[in-house]
Amino acid sequence: MLKISLLSLLLLLTFNINLSAQETIPFKLTKHHNIIVKALINDKDSINLMFQIAMEEASLAPDRITKVESVKFDTTEYPEGLSRANSIKVANTIVDSLWIWDNEYTGYEAEGKIGTLLFNGKIFKIDYDQSQFVIYNDLPNVKDYFRIPLKRSQGGQLFVQANSFISGNPLLSEFLLQSGFSGAILYPNDFSDQYQLADKLPVLEKKNMKNSAGKTLTTIQCQLPEFRISQFSLKNIPVGLFTGEIKNQKVGYMGADILHRFNWIIDIKAGFAYIQKSKYFNEVYYFNNRS
Repeated sequence: MLKISLLSLLLLLTFNINLSAQETIPFKLTKHHNIIVKALINDKDSINLMFQIAMEEASLAPDRITKVESVKFDTTEYPEGLSRANSIKVANTIVDSLWIWDNEYTGYEAEGKIGTLLFNGKIFKIDYDQSQFVIYNDLPNVKDYFRIPLKRSQGGQLFVQANSFISGNPLLSEFLLQSGFSGAILYPNDFSDQYQLADKLPVLEKKNMKNSAGKTLTTIQCQLPEFRISQFSLKNIPVGLFTGEIKNQKVGYMGADILHRFNWIIDIKAGFAYIQKSKYFNEVYYFNNRS
């Protein structure tokens, strides 16, 4: 009887260990709130990559110093260049058969980008407190987190909803999680036009640019009284929008200035994200702290 009990206990412990099996990947958080990981491509080329939650695959920047000779690009189908079968190792995590795109610009301190395929379809945590990713086979303990719906587009982009308070009224809209954008919030043109944000919000900064055809693009930074995601409220937040003759911002961005204020557990398959305040929650906004 004792042997059976001990065996049962051993099997239970083994089951629990496998259930919570995890990997960790350390990262560096730059002063621009971008996440940088050290990667080894095809067991040959060492390079710093920026994690971009708004993409699945990987890319290399046109201005990179590292040659990355193990990656061979084909421009037959895509003029920008695509390499279809590559291995990328980050810490002890290996991703095989990964597509790498050429000539995509990235963030400071990086020579390329890597997306959510880094986690091999598993649940992952972006732990800004500990500067690491944690990869789980199953959903970990989320007792201290708040759950929010997560929508995935056909291209693998991830969206959440949040409220912008205009004249005291909450306006619910959708935002693409964009860890490569150092700012806080960037509104799509239809939203900013519909609610006349350029007229209703205090303007912090305004810049005009013209393209080769002489058309004007105006970028405006305004101050939003309140932005709320789940039950978390951020006050007097700098938000960006475009006006002028050129308007091509079709989706809203929730940038790294917002993302790094939380620790995130991302369960893409189930369609949920779990958030809690990180140690950066009350940090000065990126727009107000630029150097």
